[in-house]
Amino acid sequence: MLSGESILCFAPDPWDDIWRNRHQIMSLLARQNRVVYVEPRPYFRQVIGELGNALRYPHTANGTSILRGPRVRRIAEAGGRSLAGDGQHGLWVYRPPWYAPLSGRAPLSLLTSAIRDGSLRASLRRLGIETPILWLFRPEMADLPGRYGERLLIYHIVDEYTGYADMDPSRAEDIRQRERALIARADLVLVTSRALLEAKGGLNPNIHWVPNGVDYERFAQAAAQAETPGELRGLSHPLIGYVGAINDKIDVTLLGRVADAFPEGTLVLAGPLRVRSSDAQRGLASLRSRPNVRLIGMLPVERVPGVMASCDVGLLPYRQNEWTRHIHPLKLYEYLACGLPVVATDIPSVRDEGALVYLSADADGFVSAVGQALIEDGAALREARRARAAQNTWSQRVERISELIQATQARKDGTRDAVGQ
Repeated sequence: MLSGESILCFAPDPWDDIWRNRHQIMSLLARQNRVVYVEPRPYFRQVIGELGNALRYPHTANGTSILRGPRVRRIAEAGGRSLAGDGQHGLWVYRPPWYAPLSGRAPLSLLTSAIRDGSLRASLRRLGIETPILWLFRPEMADLPGRYGERLLIYHIVDEYTGYADMDPSRAEDIRQRERALIARADLVLVTSRALLEAKGGLNPNIHWVPNGVDYERFAQAAAQAETPGELRGLSHPLIGYVGAINDKIDVTLLGRVADAFPEGTLVLAGPLRVRSSDAQRGLASLRSRPNVRLIGMLPVERVPGVMASCDVGLLPYRQNEWTRHIHPLKLYEYLACGLPVVATDIPSVRDEGALVYLSADADGFVSAVGQALIEDGAALREARRARAAQNTWSQRVERISELIQATQARKDGTRDAVGQ
């Protein structure tokens, strides 16, 4: 594994949010490297909104507010892993100053950018970080390379960002142009799906497909313990579960069909609600009205394996569109590590595991597949699923990423030496 490096990761979500691949990767790399996880830069409107709320309701502000909390904090443990390390290793979370938000207009945008840069550089100096590996996850971060003396630039793509719901055409074109520039500038580009590799592959010679993985031991252990978490006690079986963010890529109408088809059971939805489109919001309201649907909200990362393992079926109920055509679901190998039968809509990245997943191209087939999954003779299949998940762990993924980083750095150093001669 990569060791002895400093990594400056600009993330698109807070550290305490639902865990995604950057949380997994950075927490593993922090065992042998110094990792600074930079939370999202706040927007001007966001700051104004939170200031207004703080003034109106001064006693109700919570710890997730961008107005509160330390600028830099060290993470001792998360996701079941110890991250404390020693003086040379570990993970620190940096929160950008709320008083220097992103603003689209000069001179305010120039002023706030300079304040943010100065604040982060000061924190990096205190941590002894001088020439980090800069790791970016979104096209809107294209303004960051070159600011922090980075020795290597990594761009990590997990979505087709222009495919997000209700994307304005002008906004999509802006994202497309920013991403092309960032891909061209990056020393190493990582993508999480074959579809992303096909879409972005011609823009940089050093682009590699590294799919998402699973913290296998934690999920397999939860399945072996077979303890029903408090959130699920008293619910009628079968428990048909979806664990993850409930956003606009989820087909909430399809979930309603599943709930109606199995009234004796419970449809369990565990995750934050982040739907924006009007259709999805209406579908979510319809789901809430059903007596056999239980929305239990976002779970602490350490509770996810227990809830997932207690379900009888795991769902991947995605809409079929440009967004989902490029994703690689984080939940896929987590479900398999629990031994769960998985029912999924027919998206490209899940087809790779078609022998162990019930795939369906339409709503009727999806509902029928849930019924099949509930009556399968599961002992051999459960073992096969666990075995497949064990071949796709986060530790294996990080080893592969480490190899790619080391090879990229070696080539860059060799080129620099050759030019120097």
